[in-house]
Amino acid sequence: MGQELLLRQVQIFAADGGLSAAVDVRIADGRIAAIGQKLAVDGAVVIDGAGRILAPGFVDLRACAREPGDEHEEDLVSLSDAANAGGFTAVVVNPDTTPGNDDHAVTELIRRRAREYGHCDVMPQGALSHRLKGETLAPMGEMSEAGAVCFGDGDRPMTSPRLLRRALEYARGFDRPIFTHAIDPDLAGSGTIHEGPWSTRLGMRGIPAAAEHVIVARDIAVTQLANSRLHFARITTAKSVALIRAAKAEGIRVTASVTPWHLTLTDAAMVDYDVNLKLVAPLRTEADRQALLAGLADGTIDAICSDHMPVNIAGKALEFDYAAPGAIAIQTALAQVLACVRAGELPLPVALNALTAGPRRVLQMPSARVETGAVADLTLLDPQATWTLDARTNKSKSRNTVLWGQELTGRAVLTLFHGKVVWRA
Repeated sequence: MGQELLLRQVQIFAADGGLSAAVDVRIADGRIAAIGQKLAVDGAVVIDGAGRILAPGFVDLRACAREPGDEHEEDLVSLSDAANAGGFTAVVVNPDTTPGNDDHAVTELIRRRAREYGHCDVMPQGALSHRLKGETLAPMGEMSEAGAVCFGDGDRPMTSPRLLRRALEYARGFDRPIFTHAIDPDLAGSGTIHEGPWSTRLGMRGIPAAAEHVIVARDIAVTQLANSRLHFARITTAKSVALIRAAKAEGIRVTASVTPWHLTLTDAAMVDYDVNLKLVAPLRTEADRQALLAGLADGTIDAICSDHMPVNIAGKALEFDYAAPGAIAIQTALAQVLACVRAGELPLPVALNALTAGPRRVLQMPSARVETGAVADLTLLDPQATWTLDARTNKSKSRNTVLWGQELTGRAVLTLFHGKVVWRA
């Protein structure tokens, strides 16, 4: 499994959310071999961990690989490299590729390609419907056997509650969650940003908050009827948080994630018409942002997902209304979240839990602990390290982000996958 490593004087992020005193951690044969004080070197490569935190590898519940079909924007290799640089060792990839992942052959292709590269656990989201058209169910059972960990139609809204119910009941048989993008396309119309004072001031068509939370309410009711598992892949509004909080209190099996963009920015950031802030789920108000932070803190929101969406230069070099939505974020997610921690808006344990244990619970993956004998899928992060995302540091094939060229604080300085160093800053 490669050369042994000795991480000196790191603080371990524990399962209970606390940080340990500084300890040494030895990695050998793909696992954590020992944890203690003043461990012997014995030929191991020594890495200084002073002031740094060792956590289980991050898990991303939503990213676009663009492979197969649009590998010029991102492929599974470049996505894995970008994920590793962001501290992620496992990533769920959307099914809306070309062709879409609505067949076991595509699922197997994604899994095989990721295994061959061996840097990241790339987990396919299988399409919920045939050709992602929202009309008939895809062969979910076959895709589950081929390695699909969840099902959904990516960025395409689920317009039929009847089909959603059937999918939830079908997925219950092999215990996979359904992921949904909660938006009512009729209410959203041709809107491009949040409907409110800023859309009026900027003269842009808006997407009302109700376009999201009416679907959240509908899908909660359908999930209760089907008695299955539903995940809201990225929520943006205060009303959605309240609805999910109430549903969980009733024992309805729903979970939710939020993106770093919605934790750190509001629709006021649209003042410069930056196409890199045109997202599939629009930035909302400050009240919504605060509700999302509160939802993370009290456990209503389970996870933080990067919502990494590569778009080539041509796709963004258009008028705002016609530019493709999305932003790359898997490398910057940690820095964005840590900005909330430094501002006193989010406790560090909550932030790290939403990147580690939370997404694992959504997928019912085995829990990951930094303990002796555990598989060494690990992230060593430095909350104070400063860096810039630019042509030299960017691992994605695309560069569509408003953070390009900005100095960021906080990053993964070392990422291990099965004990192998797959990223070192």
